[in-house]
Parts: sequence; C-alpha cells; structure tokens
Amino acid sequence: MGSLSALPREQNTGAFRAAVGPIVIIGVFGMTLGITYPLLSRMLEERGASGTVIGLNGAMTPLGMVLTAALIPAMVRRLGAWRLMVAAAVGSSTILGLFAVTDSLALWFILRAVLGSCAVAMFILSETWISENADVTHRGRLLTAYTSVLALGFCVGPAILSASDNSEALALTVAVVCPLVALWPLWTEKARVPDMGASGRVPVGSLTRQLSVLLVAVLAISVFDAVTLQFLPLYADSAGLPAGQGELALTVLLVGQMTLQFPLGWLADRLGGRTALLLCLTVGTAGALLLPAAMGWGIWLWPMVAVWGGIAFSGYPLVLSILGANLDGASLLLGNTAFAIVWGIGGIIGPPYAGAAMDVWGAHGMPWSLAALWVLAVITTMAAFLRRAQVR
Repeated sequence: MGSLSALPREQNTGAFRAAVGPIVIIGVFGMTLGITYPLLSRMLEERGASGTVIGLNGAMTPLGMVLTAALIPAMVRRLGAWRLMVAAAVGSSTILGLFAVTDSLALWFILRAVLGSCAVAMFILSETWISENADVTHRGRLLTAYTSVLALGFCVGPAILSASDNSEALALTVAVVCPLVALWPLWTEKARVPDMGASGRVPVGSLTRQLSVLLVAVLAISVFDAVTLQFLPLYADSAGLPAGQGELALTVLLVGQMTLQFPLGWLADRLGGRTALLLCLTVGTAGALLLPAAMGWGIWLWPMVAVWGGIAFSGYPLVLSILGANLDGASLLLGNTAFAIVWGIGGIIGPPYAGAAMDVWGAHGMPWSLAALWVLAVITTMAAFLRRAQVR
C-alpha cells in the first residue's frame, strides 16, 4: 500500500516540476509588460506626446505580436525553441534599455513593435513547452497555474512603478533586468525544452477543424481582456460608482483572474476541458449581461466581478489544454501560434469595437458588446459538442 500511494505523489511532483521553467519565464515576462505599459506611457507624456500618440505607441506591442507570431514555427525549425527563447529574453532586455538612451519618437514605435515580437515568441513557446510535457491528468491545472502567474506578473508590474514613487530610472532598470531572469530557468531546464518543430507532417485538416471552434473562444476572451482593462473603470464611473471605485472594480476582476483559474483547471482535469470551457463561456455571457444591474448591488458587486473575471478568463488556459490534449510537436506549435495571432487581433480590435458600441448604445454598449461575442462562442462550442456526440 505504501508504494502504491507514493506513486501518484511522485507523478504529481514530476508533472509540476516540469512546468516550473515556463511558469517562471512567463511570470517575469508578465511583470515586464506590466511595468512597460504604464511606464512608457508616463515617459511619453513627460516628453510632451499627445494622448493619441501615446495610444498608438502602446498599440505597437500587440501589433508586433500579430505580425511576428506567424513566423515563430519557421524560426523554431531554423534556430530551435531554446535558442529562440534565449534570443527573445536578451532582445527584450536590450530593447528596454534603448528606451533610456533615445528620445526619437519614430524609434520608440519600432522598439515597441520589436518588444511585442519578443514577447509573443515567449508566450507561444512557453505555452507549447507546458502542453508538450503535461499529461492528461495535470494539463488543466498546469496551464491555469501558468496563466495565473502571468496575471500576477501583470499586477506586480504597475505595483513596482508605484512603489518606486514613479521613478522612471528605477522602474526602467527593473524592466531591463526582468527578462534576463528568464535565462536562469532556460539554463537549468534546458533538457526539458521540447523539440517543437520535429514531428514531421502536420495534419492540416484535423488542425483546421479543431481550431475553427477554439479560435472563436480565444477571440471572445481576448476582447474581454482588452475591453475590461481599458473601459471597466470608465463604465463604473458612468454607472454612478464613487470616484476610485472603477479602478477598484478592475483590481477585483484581476484578483479573480489570479485566484480562480487554478480551481477551474482542477475541474477541467476531472470533468474534461470542453465541459469546463462551456462553463467559462456561459459565465462570461451571464456576467456581461448582469453587469449593468450589478452596479447597483452595493457590496455584492465585488464578488460578482471577481467570479466573472476569474471564470471567464479561465477559458483561455482551458482552450490551451484542449489543444494540447489532441496535438503535439509542430501541430501544437502551429495551434498555439494561431491562438497568439487571434489574441493579438482581439487586443487590437476589442477596444474600438466596444467603444463604437458605447457610442451607439451608451455606456451599456460595453457589456452588451462583450455579451454578443460570448453568445457566439457558446453557440459555436455547443454545436461542436453536438457534432462530436453524433459521431460517437
């Protein structure tokens, strides 16, 4: 009995040990981007840039992600995943250092785009790294742990800027050092980095069928992420919440993302990724529809926003889990690349989409526009479920 009970613990330890490297990497990159967005915006403002220029410059990071993501599989075949991740870490640190030594606005636009290129390489390759090494009993928990640490990094980044009393020099120094921290797990875990491009022929037909459903969910979640980050505080203000409560609502939503993803991963490992994904999409729809009424719920607004943010965002690691359960090697790398492209597109089109809805329908256009995408994702996922049931 003793040896039998020890085996699951050993398997658990091994599974989580294999994920430490990519989780640390994505945590420091989340922290890097979390510092970068507010810090560079502040630096541009102090240099006299207009709000439009600051917004356009910020958009260069997701644009760089979208434009570069499709190149990642070819770069993996040429350089190997490990070398590409090392190059992305060193490149990110170098780019951030250049912001300190140049005031050229044109160069800043180029640097922000290249920073996005380095970041997307880390996202795609670290997600593929976890999925390749995870087994079916742990994949959901490992991927939700991964995205929880990413969310934590995004929260810690602005906190560092605040703790430094908005010192540009200190915050930029931290931002430069952060990507270099990723070199430690890359060195110590080098043997665990999978050969992501060496699985031979890619089953294009099967890959397309799987992605056609999952990409709709990725788009809905990415738009939700971008829109809530930009508009939730403004929406709360328009709904009559006291000053500062809008920012608190966003903080509560992000805390929900950090704390609720792992329990959803645990649930996915037991019920199946598709069932858990459908739950996340349904909660995302319900939360968006309830948000206007919830603004008048008093203290009950906060748990509602936390649950909405945590469960809705958990759909993304569950999509990664579903993909990793069915693909490996080059196919898995291509699938994660497609997700990264759609995520970047969602980040680019989400705020204008919600903003246009607010222009047409008033402030409530923000949650209504999100609900429309969530409903589409629910219908698409349920239709896929029905097709699978008919085939069986």
